[in-house]
Amino acid sequence: MNAYWTSVGAVVAWLWFAAYLPAQEPARDAGAVSSREPVTWVPARMSLFPSYIEVLRSRLADRGIYLGGGYIGEGMANLAGGLKAGAVYQGLAKVSLDLDLERLTVWWRGGRARASGIYPHGEGPSSELVGDLQGVSNISAYDSAALYELWFEQNFLDDRLSVRLGQLVADSEFAGTGYGNVLINSSFGWPAFISGNTPNTGPAYPRGSPGTRLRVESSNAWYVQTGVYVGDTGRPDQNTHGVRWELSGRNGAFAITEAGLRLNQDKDAQGLPGTYKMGAWMNTADFPDPINPARARSLLYGPYVAARQLVWRKAGATEALDQGIGLFFRSGISPEDYSQFLFAFDAGIHGLGLIPGRPEDQSAIGVAFVRPSEEVRQAARDEGARFLPDYELAAEITYHMKLKPWWTLQPDLQWVRHPGGSAAHGDAIVLGLRTRISF
Repeated sequence: MNAYWTSVGAVVAWLWFAAYLPAQEPARDAGAVSSREPVTWVPARMSLFPSYIEVLRSRLADRGIYLGGGYIGEGMANLAGGLKAGAVYQGLAKVSLDLDLERLTVWWRGGRARASGIYPHGEGPSSELVGDLQGVSNISAYDSAALYELWFEQNFLDDRLSVRLGQLVADSEFAGTGYGNVLINSSFGWPAFISGNTPNTGPAYPRGSPGTRLRVESSNAWYVQTGVYVGDTGRPDQNTHGVRWELSGRNGAFAITEAGLRLNQDKDAQGLPGTYKMGAWMNTADFPDPINPARARSLLYGPYVAARQLVWRKAGATEALDQGIGLFFRSGISPEDYSQFLFAFDAGIHGLGLIPGRPEDQSAIGVAFVRPSEEVRQAARDEGARFLPDYELAAEITYHMKLKPWWTLQPDLQWVRHPGGSAAHGDAIVLGLRTRISF
């Protein structure tokens, strides 16, 4: 215990010392294309913290040290259908440390690192109330504090080539739609055609996985990226704290490759921006056969497409706040004979700043659909099931209000047709309220 607190004290002292070192600004080439994710923090005048805390954070940020975190809390009630009526509460706490090695050292160009941790807690609405396959909440997870990300990234060739390695999460970089992120149902995040067909959802929330990712920006419009990770992160009770780093043939490998085209996203572009993606994934980890669970299979794969397109831009919208209405779509398939889901898609409409005086509020309507494979249907027939698996459809409408720069509130309504993938349970109506605090 003494060694633990000594280490914590040393880190705090180093951060305080670093905050008051003279700031250095590394030289950068003009016109470089960056593939980096933006590192954001809440300025002192916009934060819930005392000013002296934010002064320290500001000084650290000037030197390339970014401290962040937040908390999501939500209550969800199943009003009808599903497993049973009722209400639950769950939350998610997250902390992160990002290092920009250019700012921190001056001489180390193109390097950055991240460490983050999460603590999900509470009862999940899907397991307790709804019984659906897709997951009506994207923060539901095993109740334990865990390491989430721990990686290093190096960029080359004016940021056109990027290599990242460590404990990674693929859902932050692959197969995303962007517009769908504001929706709460899990299928609008890491897609069901991957999460439902890989052991323990693959390298995505709530568990990262050891791996590496290579990204090439061939131009301002085109990119190609590929990632390889440990294929099975383990059941939550096996990988309780996110540090199960086991390389074995049984755990296999998860690989994913994606190519994307970004339209009208240059600085002086006049048209409406859009992003179009196509990719494929493969997992070689062992998983039980749907018909004969005693038999292990070890190969699943599938192609996918994803797209987002702004279709109407509000007058006065800026590059930093591109207000308007956009559409998104995503779909993927997997082998019919032994996958959990043969086919899945999600689609919807997204709005930003549509209500006068609310420039940063988001609204969205989405639908998500999964169809079980024929082998899953055959397994149900063999067991004499009264209702055979056919499909599950979730529809959601949400409104994300930015009340303060650090505080949002989000009412949400979902309808789930055939929860669990069959007519065994009545259609569920789920009402939710989510709040998020960022710091």
